[in-house]
Amino acid sequence: MVTITISGADKSGALARISAFLVRKGYPLKGQQLVDSASGGKLVRVSIDVPHVDGKKLAAEIKSLSPEFRLLDVDSAQSGSAPTVKDIAEKFPDVAALVRAYAESFSADIREHELFEAGKKIGAYHYEKEWSFGSPLKMPTALKRTLVPALEAIAKVEATEAEVHLPGGPLCSSAAPCCAFLGGFMQGFLDAGPLTPNTRVGRLACKAKGSGQCSFKIEYDL
Repeated sequence: MVTITISGADKSGALARISAFLVRKGYPLKGQQLVDSASGGKLVRVSIDVPHVDGKKLAAEIKSLSPEFRLLDVDSAQSGSAPTVKDIAEKFPDVAALVRAYAESFSADIREHELFEAGKKIGAYHYEKEWSFGSPLKMPTALKRTLVPALEAIAKVEATEAEVHLPGGPLCSSAAPCCAFLGGFMQGFLDAGPLTPNTRVGRLACKAKGSGQCSFKIEYDL
């Protein structure tokens, strides 16, 4: 089962319009509801009876229906014990076990993508919750003063102005690598910053592929 959340549903009839559109696209709906967001707007939540959906494809489909609609979240529950992105967000920073369980709920061919996307959501959520107050920072100051301290809550971190190295920790184990989640966390965290939206996070090395540590390159425009 997958639950998706869509924003921009403030106009009358948005729930019925989105639900009908998804049915036409072939998604087997199990439930839908209209809920209030924290900012006061309306959100549509729809449960789809599938084990997995392509988030990028679905986001494009939703956007094609109306530029007002935006896919905010895709929560997959492939077994009764599999945690959701919401579960991980609520337990942050004690998330290592949840992230590993989340990773195991996906097949190997999509696991890294799903981990990265989950990390992006958690990173953005954590930035808005804990780091969005005060004056926004540009790179590389933002990396040193906000991103690295945020990462240190869940992993050991060594950083320069252009690279982040993760020499150890439960998410960087060669036996059960979940470092894609950390890469996604960095991307989502920086995307959420008003002065760091064009920053790009890419992986340089991975313990699971024989490197001594997991490393990421941070590219940005000054």
